Amino acid sequence: MAFSTRTLPGHTRQGSTSGNPNAQSTGQSAALLARVNEKKAELENLKELRDLSAAVADQMEVLQQKLATLSDGTEGT
Repeated sequence: MAFSTRTLPGHTRQGSTSGNPNAQSTGQSAALLARVNEKKAELENLKELRDLSAAVADQMEVLQQKLATLSDGTEGT
């Protein structure tokens, strides 16, 4: 079986030469927690954007219907 020589991304190797494993673990845990919280905030922002986009799409459909009504009304004259 051949092994891959692919290098690991920098963020997985970060702090691997630290002399104190507990400090490294604590630092990585804090960094991971911060990243998880950042991603949760990003997810909430994306959900809000999705909801706002849906509202705009609904408003555009209503506007399209109103314009069609206006157009149909003027053609009859």
